[in-house]
Amino acid sequence: MFRHAWLLAALLVGCAPSTVDHFAQAQAIERQILRKNPQAGYDDPRFVHVLRKLDEVPADHPTAARAQALAQSISDARRIAASKHEAVGHLPKRLVGVKPAAPVRRGPLLPKTAGSSGKQMAARAKVGDLDDDARSKLDITLYSTSWCGYCKRARSWFAGAGIPFEEHDIEADPAANAAYKAAGRGYSGVPLIVVNGTPVRGFDKAKIERLIAKAVEG
Repeated sequence: MFRHAWLLAALLVGCAPSTVDHFAQAQAIERQILRKNPQAGYDDPRFVHVLRKLDEVPADHPTAARAQALAQSISDARRIAASKHEAVGHLPKRLVGVKPAAPVRRGPLLPKTAGSSGKQMAARAKVGDLDDDARSKLDITLYSTSWCGYCKRARSWFAGAGIPFEEHDIEADPAANAAYKAAGRGYSGVPLIVVNGTPVRGFDKAKIERLIAKAVEG
């Protein structure tokens, strides 16, 4: 009798819709990887476990688009990394010459935070979901140095979000240093990020998002 009752309960549980948030589990695994090694990139073998969880996100789940975009970023980084060390199939044209992106601590669409206005949210959503036409409207230059931590964060964020940009090391390139001084107007720190002609001192992500949204809309 107890065996039959257990079987019936198991069948009922199996028929019930899953309430597991696989996207949240994938993010939890990513956080665990980064806690152990903050420098780990998507080409790290442990990100295979993140991919497996992302693959389990149902197509009709609210996080499906974010899961798909994150899975694509991880897969791309792994293919690029593999191409550097072993013979693999020809990379897609969009990946040729691209370096593996460092892990990005967000999905492609940034979640709403306390105090975010509707206008700020619209700007963030557009940054996370740019198409080729929108990217073609952007002219972004990152002036950096090899030792700057915020430069590395900016570089990783741009790459992870699929935002096109040019980077110039102001210590290694005299011409870039001159352009940096002209654009910075007295600013002596790094990074200096110029978005369609407007300089941003430091890695001010909110301001960069607004400028990108404005450039795309214009």
